[in-house]
Amino acid sequence: MLRAVLADFRAWGGGNIITTRDRRLAGVSLLADRVIDIDPQDHYAVLCQLAKQCTAALIIAPESDVILSRLSALMESEGACLLGSSPDSVATAGNKWDCHRLFIQAGLPTPATWRVSLERARETAEKVAFPLVIKPVDGVGCEAVSLVSDISSLNLVLEQKNFQQRDFLLQRYITGTHASVSMLVSENSALPLSLNEQLISIGIPFVYQGGIVPLQHPQQRRALNLARRAVSLVPGLRGYVGVDMILTDEECYLIEINPRLTTSYVGLRQVININLAEAIWRTCREKFSPQNIIISGKVLFNKEELGVI
Repeated sequence: MLRAVLADFRAWGGGNIITTRDRRLAGVSLLADRVIDIDPQDHYAVLCQLAKQCTAALIIAPESDVILSRLSALMESEGACLLGSSPDSVATAGNKWDCHRLFIQAGLPTPATWRVSLERARETAEKVAFPLVIKPVDGVGCEAVSLVSDISSLNLVLEQKNFQQRDFLLQRYITGTHASVSMLVSENSALPLSLNEQLISIGIPFVYQGGIVPLQHPQQRRALNLARRAVSLVPGLRGYVGVDMILTDEECYLIEINPRLTTSYVGLRQVININLAEAIWRTCREKFSPQNIIISGKVLFNKEELGVI
């Protein structure tokens, strides 16, 4: 993903590009004016210094353990304009339970979900009935997400460290097409760019394998409209935002909001008629929404082909 974003910024030519790189990946070439190798333990101090030098910053990081929210707050505090969502909106959208409650309060379709502790998980699961999806309150890329069909499979998953020391979610399992909507969000607009299929192997655990852009589905119009309504519930969302959902023949079920670049960027950039990096910049800096979006063709990408960056 980083390589794709850097290539788009370079093709646009809007300014000098600085990127960081984990020192352990020093052999990986990146298309930037400056590539700064950092040790993991030093990344916070290095980013503090870079924030003072940069006009704007695009952060590629997970919501897990408030990493994305913390880094966003850091860049803002040092004077860099975020090419992404505000720290508060990242914290809200990155919390799957908070997202679920916002969907419910707004009357939007979303699977029934219960927040439970390790002690209450088995009792709740037997009461509401299997099959259920178990997942952490935060996380990305199907991290620790599993389908449990009975008490034995639930017990197996509960042995994992992700569920030992904090609350987690049990969610009604819905059979359908795993999809996402890629959006550009500014202060006064939310523009859906594409409906995408997510290729996910269902089991213990779920495994994200890649995607198809775009997805043609009878529920496409409904999905795009729901994505707009979903992001409107979280003030401060900006730039590239993804909305995950399950599509059935009868309905679209909202799953979560991803307040960041998602892997679909890699596929979308190959079929859309605009430079996505420029669009993100102008959306965040100028409150500008691109017009006359055209998607031509279809692209399939898989996780293995994306490599380490």
